[in-house]
Amino acid sequence: MLRVVLGLLKGAVVGGALGWGAFKLGITGGAAAILTYAVIGGITGMICGKPPWRQDTFWTSALKGLFGVGIGIGLYLLGRRFLGMHITLPAALGAPGEHAIADLPIVLGPLIGAVWGCVIEVDDGGSAKAAAEKAKSKPA
Repeated sequence: MLRVVLGLLKGAVVGGALGWGAFKLGITGGAAAILTYAVIGGITGMICGKPPWRQDTFWTSALKGLFGVGIGIGLYLLGRRFLGMHITLPAALGAPGEHAIADLPIVLGPLIGAVWGCVIEVDDGGSAKAAAEKAKSKPA
Protein backbone atom coordinates (compact mmCIF):
# COMPACT_ATOMS: atom_id res chain seq x y z
CA MET A 1 0.00 0.00 0.00
CA LEU A 2 2.86 2.33 0.80
CA ARG A 3 4.36 1.70 -2.65
CA VAL A 4 1.09 2.70 -4.34
CA VAL A 5 0.91 5.99 -2.43
CA LEU A 6 4.60 6.69 -3.01
CA GLY A 7 4.24 6.06 -6.74
CA LEU A 8 1.16 8.28 -6.94
CA LEU A 9 2.97 11.10 -5.15
CA LYS A 10 6.23 10.87 -7.11
CA GLY A 11 4.42 10.69 -10.45
CA ALA A 12 2.01 13.49 -9.58
CA VAL A 13 4.86 15.78 -8.51
CA VAL A 14 6.81 15.18 -11.73
CA GLY A 15 3.69 15.48 -13.90
CA GLY A 16 2.49 18.53 -12.00
CA ALA A 17 5.79 20.38 -12.28
CA LEU A 18 6.22 19.69 -15.99
CA GLY A 19 2.50 20.21 -16.66
CA TRP A 20 2.60 23.58 -14.91
CA GLY A 21 5.60 24.62 -16.99
CA ALA A 22 3.86 23.55 -20.20
CA PHE A 23 0.70 25.35 -19.12
CA LYS A 24 2.62 28.57 -18.51
CA LEU A 25 4.23 28.21 -21.95
CA GLY A 26 0.76 27.93 -23.49
CA ILE A 27 1.05 24.34 -24.70
CA THR A 28 -2.41 22.88 -25.27
CA GLY A 29 -1.99 20.41 -28.12
CA GLY A 30 -0.03 19.29 -31.13
CA ALA A 31 3.58 18.17 -31.23
CA ALA A 32 4.54 20.27 -28.21
CA ALA A 33 1.93 18.49 -26.07
CA ILE A 34 3.12 15.09 -27.27
CA LEU A 35 6.69 16.07 -26.36
CA THR A 36 5.53 17.32 -22.95
CA TYR A 37 3.81 14.05 -22.07
CA ALA A 38 6.71 12.03 -23.44
CA VAL A 39 9.04 13.88 -21.06
CA ILE A 40 6.58 13.39 -18.17
CA GLY A 41 6.44 9.64 -18.84
CA GLY A 42 10.20 9.33 -19.28
CA ILE A 43 11.21 11.21 -16.15
CA THR A 44 8.53 9.51 -14.07
CA GLY A 45 9.74 6.12 -15.29
CA MET A 46 13.31 6.88 -14.30
CA ILE A 47 12.51 8.35 -10.87
CA CYS A 48 9.85 5.93 -9.61
CA GLY A 49 10.69 2.48 -8.31
CA LYS A 50 14.29 1.93 -7.30
CA PRO A 51 16.26 5.14 -7.85
CA PRO A 52 18.83 5.09 -10.67
CA TRP A 53 21.81 5.14 -8.30
CA ARG A 54 20.57 1.98 -6.51
CA GLN A 55 19.96 -0.05 -9.68
CA ASP A 56 22.33 -2.83 -10.66
CA THR A 57 22.90 -1.25 -14.07
CA PHE A 58 22.20 2.10 -15.68
CA TRP A 59 20.17 0.39 -18.40
CA THR A 60 17.37 -0.55 -16.02
CA SER A 61 16.49 3.09 -15.40
CA ALA A 62 17.10 3.98 -19.03
CA LEU A 63 14.66 1.31 -20.22
CA LYS A 64 12.02 2.40 -17.69
CA GLY A 65 12.44 5.95 -19.00
CA LEU A 66 12.27 4.93 -22.67
CA PHE A 67 9.21 2.80 -22.07
CA GLY A 68 7.74 5.71 -20.09
CA VAL A 69 8.07 7.95 -23.16
CA GLY A 70 5.73 5.63 -25.06
CA ILE A 71 3.37 5.31 -22.09
CA GLY A 72 3.20 9.09 -21.66
CA ILE A 73 2.34 9.61 -25.33
CA GLY A 74 -0.16 6.75 -25.29
CA LEU A 75 -1.94 8.00 -22.18
CA TYR A 76 -2.07 11.50 -23.64
CA LEU A 77 -3.67 10.20 -26.84
CA LEU A 78 -6.16 8.13 -24.81
CA GLY A 79 -6.94 11.18 -22.69
CA ARG A 80 -7.37 13.27 -25.80
CA ARG A 81 -9.82 10.71 -27.14
CA PHE A 82 -11.86 10.02 -24.01
CA LEU A 83 -11.46 13.04 -21.68
CA GLY A 84 -13.56 15.58 -23.51
CA MET A 85 -15.05 17.10 -20.34
CA HIS A 86 -14.62 20.84 -20.11
CA ILE A 87 -13.47 22.54 -16.93
CA THR A 88 -12.81 26.14 -16.01
CA LEU A 89 -9.63 26.98 -14.12
CA PRO A 90 -9.40 30.03 -11.87
CA ALA A 91 -8.43 33.26 -13.60
CA ALA A 92 -5.52 33.62 -11.15
CA LEU A 93 -3.75 30.80 -12.99
CA GLY A 94 -4.01 32.71 -16.24
CA ALA A 95 -6.30 30.21 -17.95
CA PRO A 96 -8.50 31.79 -20.62
CA GLY A 97 -12.04 30.44 -20.31
CA GLU A 98 -13.17 26.86 -20.49
CA HIS A 99 -10.98 24.04 -21.86
CA ALA A 100 -11.12 20.28 -22.23
CA ILE A 101 -9.11 18.31 -19.66
CA ALA A 102 -6.83 17.00 -22.41
CA ASP A 103 -5.95 20.60 -23.38
CA LEU A 104 -4.72 21.45 -19.87
CA PRO A 105 -1.31 19.97 -19.10
CA ILE A 106 -1.60 21.30 -15.55
CA VAL A 107 -4.47 18.81 -15.04
CA LEU A 108 -3.58 15.91 -17.34
CA GLY A 109 0.16 15.92 -16.56
CA PRO A 110 -0.22 14.95 -12.89
CA LEU A 111 -2.81 12.31 -13.82
CA ILE A 112 -0.50 10.66 -16.34
CA GLY A 113 2.48 10.94 -14.00
CA ALA A 114 0.53 9.44 -11.09
CA VAL A 115 -0.78 6.48 -13.09
CA TRP A 116 2.62 5.63 -14.58
CA GLY A 117 4.45 6.30 -11.30
CA CYS A 118 2.11 3.95 -9.44
CA VAL A 119 2.66 1.17 -11.97
CA ILE A 120 6.45 1.55 -11.88
CA GLU A 121 6.62 1.83 -8.09
CA VAL A 122 4.56 -1.31 -7.55
CA ASP A 123 6.48 -3.25 -10.20
CA ASP A 124 10.00 -2.17 -9.24
CA GLY A 125 9.45 -1.65 -5.53
CA GLY A 126 10.36 -5.10 -4.19
CA SER A 127 13.63 -5.31 -2.33
CA ALA A 128 16.38 -7.63 -3.47
CA LYS A 129 17.13 -8.59 0.12
CA ALA A 130 13.61 -9.95 0.63
CA ALA A 131 13.84 -11.91 -2.63
CA ALA A 132 17.20 -13.38 -1.61
CA GLU A 133 15.86 -14.44 1.80
CA LYS A 134 12.85 -16.01 0.15
CA ALA A 135 15.07 -17.97 -2.23
CA LYS A 136 17.25 -19.21 0.68
CA SER A 137 14.28 -20.44 2.70
CA LYS A 138 12.97 -22.64 -0.16
CA PRO A 139 14.11 -26.25 0.06
CA ALA A 140 16.00 -27.38 -3.02
